[in-house]
Amino acid sequence: MVSIRGNALLGSNLTFTENVTIEVDDEGIIVDISKGKKEADYYLSSSCVIIPGFINAHMHLGDAFLKDHTYGLSLEEAVGPDGVKHSKMKTSNPEEKSESIRNSLELLIQNGYTSFVDFREEGIKGINLLRNELKKYPICGIILGRQTEENTFEEVVKSCDGLGIRDVFALNQEDYTTLSKLKTNDPSILMGIHVSESEEVINESVSKFDKRDIAIVAENTIFDFVVHANYSEEKELKLLSQQNINIVCCPVSSLYFGLKFPPLELIYRNNILFGLGTDNVLSCNPDPFRLMAFTLYSTRANDQDISPKEILKAITVNAGFILKRKIGQLEIGFSGDLLAIDLESFNMKFSRDVYTAITLRADPSDICLQMYKGKVIKWKDQK
Repeated sequence: MVSIRGNALLGSNLTFTENVTIEVDDEGIIVDISKGKKEADYYLSSSCVIIPGFINAHMHLGDAFLKDHTYGLSLEEAVGPDGVKHSKMKTSNPEEKSESIRNSLELLIQNGYTSFVDFREEGIKGINLLRNELKKYPICGIILGRQTEENTFEEVVKSCDGLGIRDVFALNQEDYTTLSKLKTNDPSILMGIHVSESEEVINESVSKFDKRDIAIVAENTIFDFVVHANYSEEKELKLLSQQNINIVCCPVSSLYFGLKFPPLELIYRNNILFGLGTDNVLSCNPDPFRLMAFTLYSTRANDQDISPKEILKAITVNAGFILKRKIGQLEIGFSGDLLAIDLESFNMKFSRDVYTAITLRADPSDICLQMYKGKVIKWKDQK
């Protein structure tokens, strides 16, 4: 059992609450949150606030060894089936790929992430490569695999947490039938798919199927969430909302490739939960603070209205709901994954609002406590 006392952002609405004691049991689960004056193992100053650990809701973490190799290229040239990424992945050796994964895991943890979702390429071989490295690190990795010529959907889902489908062009009608059976037999299997990332994708979908890709996904009610939706229209968002399909957006990565900023306000207004991810490490580092600030600034630049609190929820509370895991909240029964941010640091001193301070001004140096399942990863000035 471990306990932490301080101010905190509690529950699904991240409600600021003063002087609470959070207790995490030996299994890493929050078992009590109380306002009574209890003894604690860790006392935080009044300038600090405890928040849920960050969740990176969409990544391809294995391409870190290609950082900056693709700047200036189009999406297709960089990460398409015949692009730089997949060409290099085919010729890269396992140790180079493992080193790339280790680099990404280190970055995630240093930056305050306690969970992430990886759309894993290369079938079971790719899944095992990540699993072998992941067990050495204090972070939750949700692995969504991909079928290959060697591995069927059924084989892949036995080895990981679900499926991360490339796009609608990677599936045929027989595949949809298979996925539907898998989902019916085990609803806990997570299924996500990239959609409407670029205009080229939409044009190809209309050309091949006589409809846009989101319409195809909405017809097949097997997916828990879609990724990107940069070029989605409101009528398509209404379809997703009706089917309880949520959205993970990757604004920094999208703009790296010269793509449109996602319609976050429309997504929010249509009662769709949205999470945030950093996508390919080759395009941007998994930095939640940069992601939040960039997203907020870009909403203003694109005449969209999203509050700082909603952006903070996107990488904590919302992501947990989207992934159907007990993560992303400081709540009894949830995983004891948390951070404490010093609001009196030089970055945030004098800020009048806790949510704005964290989303626009904080950086990893402002983390004074970091825990994963109740185990201390960072405490005060410990690096």
